[in-house]
Amino acid sequence: MEKHLLAIPNRCTGCNRCAYACAAVKEGMFMPSKARIKINNFPLQGYSVPSICFQCPKPDCMEACPVGAIFKNERGVVVIDARKCDGCSDCVAACPYGMIEQYGSGKAFKCDLCGGTPACVGECQYGALAFKEPDKVSRKLRGIQMKQRIVEGSACEKRHMLAQKILKDAVRVPRTAGYMG
Repeated sequence: MEKHLLAIPNRCTGCNRCAYACAAVKEGMFMPSKARIKINNFPLQGYSVPSICFQCPKPDCMEACPVGAIFKNERGVVVIDARKCDGCSDCVAACPYGMIEQYGSGKAFKCDLCGGTPACVGECQYGALAFKEPDKVSRKLRGIQMKQRIVEGSACEKRHMLAQKILKDAVRVPRTAGYMG
């Protein structure tokens, strides 16, 4: 059975370690702006929400790509072939979660689950990210998050609006030193 990357917002501390790890693995430097995961911080509410690529079953980004640079690999992961990408940005506009971005060259980039061992999950000390086979609870969480599609705005605006919707539906409890979810 395939594994899914899950974001559990109630456990996210906003530390950004996942973004640093992602950028280090993908770009060879600690540059969170180039990470494939983004953290939306809501300091006045005291919460943070990770934005992740859901590896959609029917990816809008793949349908939008006019040159076939986006495809599903043998593991079912949505990936971008940078050699084919012409920098048109149609995939960026098509992603309802804001999880595709572009380098200065125009080439698109997104999460590819690090070949099956996501660096972000390994770095998350609080369990806000999980990479696991779907179960009843994780399917429900993923389904709720995926229903929150945003069609207008930049990638950053879509991520922020999605995070606001997820935060609104998240279970909020007072946090204590021993709180883990």
